[in-house]
Amino acid sequence: MILVANGCSHTCGAEIDSPGQRASFNKAWPKYLADHLNFDYANLADSGASAHRVARTTTRYIIDSFSKKKKLDDHFFVIMWPGIYRDEIRLFENPTDHEKGLFYDDGWLSLMIGNDKYYKKAFSKRMLLYFRAWVVAHEKVKSQMDYLHHIIFLQNFFALHKIKYLFWTASHSPIHKHKELKGYLGLINKKYYPFIDDINQCYNVLMQNNNQLISEHSMASGFGSHYDENAQIWFAKYLHDYIVSNQVLT
Repeated sequence: MILVANGCSHTCGAEIDSPGQRASFNKAWPKYLADHLNFDYANLADSGASAHRVARTTTRYIIDSFSKKKKLDDHFFVIMWPGIYRDEIRLFENPTDHEKGLFYDDGWLSLMIGNDKYYKKAFSKRMLLYFRAWVVAHEKVKSQMDYLHHIIFLQNFFALHKIKYLFWTASHSPIHKHKELKGYLGLINKKYYPFIDDINQCYNVLMQNNNQLISEHSMASGFGSHYDENAQIWFAKYLHDYIVSNQVLT
């Protein structure tokens, strides 16, 4: 069996080894969860990832597997969904060399509200204008609707192809009880995404409530939000116990 994980910095193991480190796959919780399950593993996550990136890269992995005539009945996908208020943009037409270097993710670049300080230093003028326009145009109901669309799309894609999976939440972002969102949570299969709207079960709150430690490197960088290797080991055991006790793989 192969465990395929996807998500953001909390899934790829950001800043476990050094300040500003994008990923440390061999020390992040998916590796330890795979060890508990006696599975091989692949980690598709990246720092700053959005729900859009999760849906895009997971779908790409599956399409590429189908094109190589690989069966996926020996795969188990665990996705820890990032925060709602993120997005990504595709590389502009006629990019400068500077812009080409920034769109590091197969021609895509993550965007996060609140990352203004970094973007002012790194972005070209038109990229910065795009980012500022995106922030100004940002609207909560649409963002939440898009987020739920990605989740519903993937869970139905998995169900269609009989692929085993489990969804979790990285950081709690409450879904507003807006009339346009009415009924969306009812479309979520709670067996495979049991705690979509439960703040106490999201990754960050679980870590805090169980006295897990932020990495010293994350503290040094100023992010102060990424957990150390021992915390990764703890969370992997927590997920493993949940998977076994709730027969997720059966």
